[in-house]
Amino acid sequence: MSTIIAISPSPLLPSAVGSGLAAIAAGSQQLSQDAAQIANPDNGDLITPLVDLSQANLLTQAGAAVIRTSNQTLGSLLDTFA
Repeated sequence: MSTIIAISPSPLLPSAVGSGLAAIAAGSQQLSQDAAQIANPDNGDLITPLVDLSQANLLTQAGAAVIRTSNQTLGSLLDTFA
Protein backbone atom coordinates (compact mmCIF):
# COMPACT_ATOMS: atom_id res chain seq x y z
CA MET A 1 0.00 0.00 0.00
CA SER A 2 1.31 3.43 -0.95
CA THR A 3 2.12 5.96 1.77
CA ILE A 4 -0.29 8.50 0.27
CA ILE A 5 -3.17 6.02 0.15
CA ALA A 6 -2.54 4.93 3.75
CA ILE A 7 -2.96 8.47 5.03
CA SER A 8 -6.58 9.34 5.65
CA PRO A 9 -7.73 12.90 6.33
CA SER A 10 -8.79 13.62 9.87
CA PRO A 11 -12.46 14.56 10.21
CA LEU A 12 -11.46 16.98 12.98
CA LEU A 13 -9.17 19.07 10.75
CA PRO A 14 -10.59 21.01 7.82
CA SER A 15 -8.94 20.56 4.45
CA ALA A 16 -6.93 23.38 2.96
CA VAL A 17 -9.49 23.81 0.19
CA GLY A 18 -12.31 23.85 2.75
CA SER A 19 -10.50 26.49 4.78
CA GLY A 20 -9.89 28.57 1.66
CA LEU A 21 -13.53 28.32 0.62
CA ALA A 22 -14.65 29.31 4.12
CA ALA A 23 -12.41 32.39 3.98
CA ILE A 24 -13.79 33.33 0.56
CA ALA A 25 -17.37 32.89 1.80
CA ALA A 26 -16.70 34.99 4.90
CA GLY A 27 -15.07 37.71 2.81
CA SER A 28 -17.95 37.70 0.36
CA GLN A 29 -20.50 37.96 3.16
CA GLN A 30 -18.59 40.85 4.72
CA LEU A 31 -18.40 42.59 1.34
CA SER A 32 -22.18 42.32 0.97
CA GLN A 33 -22.80 43.71 4.45
CA ASP A 34 -20.43 46.61 3.88
CA ALA A 35 -21.95 47.41 0.50
CA ALA A 36 -25.40 47.53 2.11
CA GLN A 37 -24.11 49.92 4.80
CA ILE A 38 -22.50 52.17 2.20
CA ALA A 39 -25.65 52.20 0.05
CA ASN A 40 -27.85 53.10 3.05
CA PRO A 41 -28.57 56.84 2.82
CA ASP A 42 -29.19 57.03 6.58
CA ASN A 43 -25.71 55.75 7.42
CA GLY A 44 -23.61 58.70 8.57
CA ASP A 45 -20.43 56.68 9.12
CA LEU A 46 -18.88 55.60 5.83
CA ILE A 47 -15.34 55.19 7.15
CA THR A 48 -15.98 51.91 8.98
CA PRO A 49 -17.60 50.04 6.06
CA LEU A 50 -14.92 51.32 3.68
CA VAL A 51 -12.16 50.01 5.94
CA ASP A 52 -14.08 46.74 6.32
CA LEU A 53 -14.26 46.47 2.51
CA SER A 54 -10.49 46.46 2.38
CA GLN A 55 -10.27 43.81 5.10
CA ALA A 56 -12.91 41.64 3.39
CA ASN A 57 -11.00 41.92 0.13
CA LEU A 58 -7.79 40.77 1.84
CA LEU A 59 -9.65 37.86 3.47
CA THR A 60 -11.01 36.76 0.09
CA GLN A 61 -7.56 37.02 -1.52
CA ALA A 62 -6.04 35.00 1.33
CA GLY A 63 -8.65 32.27 0.85
CA ALA A 64 -7.88 32.12 -2.87
CA ALA A 65 -4.15 31.92 -2.09
CA VAL A 66 -4.74 29.00 0.27
CA ILE A 67 -6.64 27.10 -2.43
CA ARG A 68 -4.01 27.95 -5.07
CA THR A 69 -1.19 26.76 -2.80
CA SER A 70 -3.08 23.58 -1.93
CA ASN A 71 -3.55 22.81 -5.62
CA GLN A 72 0.12 23.45 -6.38
CA THR A 73 1.20 21.24 -3.48
CA LEU A 74 -1.08 18.44 -4.59
CA GLY A 75 0.24 18.77 -8.13
CA SER A 76 3.81 18.55 -6.86
CA LEU A 77 2.98 15.43 -4.84
CA LEU A 78 1.35 13.81 -7.85
CA ASP A 79 4.37 14.65 -10.00
CA THR A 80 6.68 13.16 -7.38
CA PHE A 81 4.79 9.90 -6.98
CA ALA A 82 3.74 9.46 -10.63
